[in-house]
Amino acid sequence: MRQSMSALAGICLLLAGCGNAMSNAESPAPTRTMIPRPLVERELAGLLLSPEQTAAAVGAPAMMVTEQQTTMSDNSETMAPPECLAIDGAAESVTYANSGYTAERDQSLKDGNDFKHYAKQAVVLFPYLEKATEFFETSVQQWSACHEYTHTQTETHWTVGKITNENKTLATIATQQDSAAPGWGCGRTLAQRNNVIIDVNTCSANPADSAVKIADQIGANVLAKW
Repeated sequence: MRQSMSALAGICLLLAGCGNAMSNAESPAPTRTMIPRPLVERELAGLLLSPEQTAAAVGAPAMMVTEQQTTMSDNSETMAPPECLAIDGAAESVTYANSGYTAERDQSLKDGNDFKHYAKQAVVLFPYLEKATEFFETSVQQWSACHEYTHTQTETHWTVGKITNENKTLATIATQQDSAAPGWGCGRTLAQRNNVIIDVNTCSANPADSAVKIADQIGANVLAKW
């Protein structure tokens, strides 16, 4: 009788062990609670979308890279008023002056000689999350100060649409006034993910939410880096 009781106890222990193992195997993966590490410069280029991904976002059959840069452009002399430069173009050196950023990568793309679609995608690195947050909050104020602007080199006039700010993502569309049919506008999105600012400009007859789509995908690439 004593041996039977011992055997029964052993079976119970084995079953309990199996039960725990099954419970652990079936339990959902724990939610990440740690703060992600800051990204570094060598990771920047890999965050940008491929031409195929960009084409899908802007609704073009294909897009090709026409320019790649590791330093920002300066088009501040070709538009007015100066506070609208932040909305007019992505990754402008004057916009980021004294912000504390440490590196950037950007690409310009278009859909061929017809030039029906244009996109510029940029990622700007800050040393840590707080500095990127500071720049984003400054950008909120800069964007809200711009309503209309002029490209002085082409004498075209632009109107800024409603600006949204959701989930650390600024977005708007600037429309060229008196443009030939079917019209021309540029979607603008600036987003913060970790210690990276994502800066996107997309232009076409109907940019819709194409800039946001690109920024969201780049943002997912940023957040995947642990």
